[in-house]
Amino acid sequence: MNEGLKRLAASLRPGLVAGTASALLAACGGGGSGLDPAPACSPGTVTLVASGAPQAGRNVEAQAQACGFTLGDPQWTQTQGATLPLMSARSAAISVEPAAGDYGFSFSYLDAQGQRKSLPLQLSVPASTGPALVVRGDPSLWSGDGASLRAWLPSLSAAEAAGATYSWTQTDGPSAQGLQGQDTARLLFKGPAVSKDVAMKFRVDVKLASGQSLSQSFQMLLLPQPGGTAQPLFDASNPSSRVYPYLQNGPRAEALAACIYSPQLDRGNLCPMSRLPMLGTETGGATPTVEQVMARVLVSHDWMAQVFERYLREQDTHGDFRNLLKATTAVVIGARVRPAFYWSATGAIYLDASYLWLTPQQRDTVSETPDPRADFGGDLGYTMLWRYVKDKGYAGGSYPVAERKTRELPDLHARLGSLLYHELTHAGDFTPPRLHSVLNPALRVFQVDAGVTASDDLAAKLPLRSAEMVGLGKVQFFGKASTAAQRAYTPQDITGFFEPDRATDEYNYSLPDGASVGREDAAMLAEEAMMQLRFGILRDVAITPPMTAASTSSNILLSWGQRGRVGEAKIKPRVALVMSQVMPWIAPDELDKLATPQALPAGKSWLATLDPAAAARPSEAQRRQADEALQEMGGRRQDRRRAANLQRDFRPSAQ
Repeated sequence: MNEGLKRLAASLRPGLVAGTASALLAACGGGGSGLDPAPACSPGTVTLVASGAPQAGRNVEAQAQACGFTLGDPQWTQTQGATLPLMSARSAAISVEPAAGDYGFSFSYLDAQGQRKSLPLQLSVPASTGPALVVRGDPSLWSGDGASLRAWLPSLSAAEAAGATYSWTQTDGPSAQGLQGQDTARLLFKGPAVSKDVAMKFRVDVKLASGQSLSQSFQMLLLPQPGGTAQPLFDASNPSSRVYPYLQNGPRAEALAACIYSPQLDRGNLCPMSRLPMLGTETGGATPTVEQVMARVLVSHDWMAQVFERYLREQDTHGDFRNLLKATTAVVIGARVRPAFYWSATGAIYLDASYLWLTPQQRDTVSETPDPRADFGGDLGYTMLWRYVKDKGYAGGSYPVAERKTRELPDLHARLGSLLYHELTHAGDFTPPRLHSVLNPALRVFQVDAGVTASDDLAAKLPLRSAEMVGLGKVQFFGKASTAAQRAYTPQDITGFFEPDRATDEYNYSLPDGASVGREDAAMLAEEAMMQLRFGILRDVAITPPMTAASTSSNILLSWGQRGRVGEAKIKPRVALVMSQVMPWIAPDELDKLATPQALPAGKSWLATLDPAAAARPSEAQRRQADEALQEMGGRRQDRRRAANLQRDFRPSAQ
């Protein structure tokens, strides 16, 4: 053991709570190899495990391993040394990047009997020399959840780091599943099944173009998935991940923990509204206060709730989001929630934390694990593109991971704002405002009979007309096999189907087999209208030839495109119908403020049509941003597919 490890081991004081807790240093991650069993533990004990050989400017992990029980209300606090951000302070593991010096921490938790216990941890960090190599990521996960780690060279310039090669190896703990990216800066994997808390250790070896070699490890705490049911509501295709009520002593904390995202939930034990009522029922139909909303929030990290609260206080100046939240029971924000969705099973909305981060440190905690890339519609002869624009540029800005930029709250509108308008329109469609004060508390949310909803009314009075687009929606969003006729459609054919109809996007046509009314039509109409009315952000939609691996924003050419389609005379009555039922506080004449739609010139590239009137060629920065947005749109298309299938899977069998 080197001198740094000896000092750390000597500073750990075991037995703070006799017989129930201990602390130790595990230089190898506390697990054993993927082939060897982890060391036995004593039931009822908690062991603090710190990653070995700390060095200034590099990551150090500390984790609390419980034996035979699940830690209740885990909390880390710093007691000594220069202040370090504890991004996952309310979990069993933390990762920090300390400067040289001495540091103290305290870990507290509730034991199996509900008694508050605590353990100390002292950390002595020596100075280091040479370039720093840091591994960043969320330091704990449940079995079955996906995780990501990313290697950084913070002391090197982009030029100095260029040409570096990466090699990841798991050096300890149960073998990770589905390893991807072992030769890149980002490692992806899934936690294997385990029966007790155990450490997984990964090492990345980096060779710089100069020939210098660097190495750094990261220690991940793997937790067993809490005991569930035979047929959990959140199954392997969309597993739950660890979240907790942000207000741990809030009036709804116990119900939130049990009723919204628990692995113990199944179709037979969903909570009635007597246990967790709609927020609108609680307020008697009045606009909720921010405090009332925050009492319904579950998060995986505190910063998510803090950003969400700021967004409501500073950006929701008209109260739209608070009013829309009346149709929900809870808000879940998680580092591993993907895709974002509303679910009538619980009455909650589930938000991907990637929509909320403001700082690089917050972003580090959000898993980069992508959605499974189901190739729905991959054999069709067209692509439909979309984007949000403002002031002839992309709304929301560009934030490449490698640049570690910060965002301001208004930068969240294009992503978070549009997401909230969309998902909360779903909520208001399932349980419209007219019902909130008269809901039967004995019912579960999905059992509410809303009568004729906005979606029902829309389909009956102002329906979509293109049977061809409805058929393609089943291919694009539900994986139905395409027909020869569908595969033969050209972009010009699609334009002929779509442009005369009254949809704003192909997602409006998301209609599963067996359903007579789709839900995405209303949500897409409301989303685009409100983004324009509240934030001055317009939406582009375009039809192009099919995208390939070689497609970029500069070489994919428009067959047809339109900016601000929601302002079409044939579409505005449909918007008005939806708004009158889901957002009755919006005055009807507000829709007169929607801009006149603008045609995007056919034959020009997706990049060039960002500012159709521009004489100069787009800049390199604009090109890069457009390409990044094009890639991001591909991910959001997958989000749509998974969210659409989630809605389809629950409702028929649950009723």
